[in-house]
Amino acid sequence: MISTPKSVPELLREEIPDAPADRKPVRLLLCGTPKGVNRIIDILHVLGFAKIEEWSPPLPSPISGEIMRILTRYFAE
Repeated sequence: MISTPKSVPELLREEIPDAPADRKPVRLLLCGTPKGVNRIIDILHVLGFAKIEEWSPPLPSPISGEIMRILTRYFAE
């Protein structure tokens, strides 16, 4: 059975299974055309900010022709 893509609010409310117990999540959201979003992800990878596979798969956007991708990082409070 194919699962329905989750909305951004649903994804943000989900528990993060591998989250470190002593750290809090911070999520970065990229929105735009698929080509533009993927280009920014490539640039951030080259700069050493995040590996490409650390980003979520493309998520549907409320804006036609656009996608969203989420990167989660953790910080200690």
